[in-house]
Amino acid sequence: MKCPRCGRELKAGQLYCENCGQEIQIVPDYDPLDELLIGREEPVGNISEHIVKGEKIAGSAAGHEKKKKETDYSKPGKGRMRFPVKWCLLLGGLVSCFAVFVFSSRMTTRETSYSWQLRHGKALTEKGEYEEAIPYLRKAQTLQTDTEGGDTDPALFLARAYAHTGADDLAVSCMEEAILTEEAARGENEKLLDLYLEYMDILNLTGQTELIENVIENCSYPDIQKYLHPYRVEKPSCDIPEGTYGYYLRLELEAQYGKIYYTLDGTEPTTESTLYEKPIELREEGETLLSAVAVNDKGMVSEQLVLVYKLDFQEDCY
Repeated sequence: MKCPRCGRELKAGQLYCENCGQEIQIVPDYDPLDELLIGREEPVGNISEHIVKGEKIAGSAAGHEKKKKETDYSKPGKGRMRFPVKWCLLLGGLVSCFAVFVFSSRMTTRETSYSWQLRHGKALTEKGEYEEAIPYLRKAQTLQTDTEGGDTDPALFLARAYAHTGADDLAVSCMEEAILTEEAARGENEKLLDLYLEYMDILNLTGQTELIENVIENCSYPDIQKYLHPYRVEKPSCDIPEGTYGYYLRLELEAQYGKIYYTLDGTEPTTESTLYEKPIELREEGETLLSAVAVNDKGMVSEQLVLVYKLDFQEDCY
């Protein structure tokens, strides 16, 4: 071993250089294999194996840690999901409450809304759903305010619905109410004329054409009356009253307005039945049921005439 300062050869075990006085520090070279061999008497091959296994274990641990991190990101844990789930449930509850509130408010508004009840009733009437329309139209009538008091639609559409459901008297009552409402609110002849013409159709539909003459007479507007005159129609009359006779009969019918149609078998006469053009002769013994109606140019059908005749011939009658 040489002095690091002057280069002189040193003796073994010297702690300083005799030539220059340089202190000598002896540090043995470190070999990790020496420490391993001192602690464990194993072959070098086993040491390599340990090193390789250590690398594998370290690699496996690193891979497991990486996989765990990936799993943590791909599958959120309970703590991570708990916060948004609570908010979602709260939001869903608020939305549900709001929906219920809106629905209840709309239903309440509909029940107390004149325009909604009327609009719904009119739509059902126009679709021919008369029974379903009546409750809405009646509700609209009760909800009319002073500003809506001049609206004739509730009574008008109620009259149509009643006329198609067999409530003839109520249909007439509603038409009279509509006319009075229009007269009180505006009194415009054009609107009134439309209502009167609608009244004529209602009377024809319900088979109450015998009221037409009275409606015309009670109308206080001469210009409207002239439009209503063609709608007049009256029940036919016969020159011979019904009863039992021992001889042949010759029946003459008369109606002031329109043409007469009749049947002799008890069926209801229509425009497809026999048109009266000459006297009706009864020559066969037995009972005959005469039914007749008059139909004017507007298509209005009169009240039906029904008479029963019985012919009972005696032997001395031949």
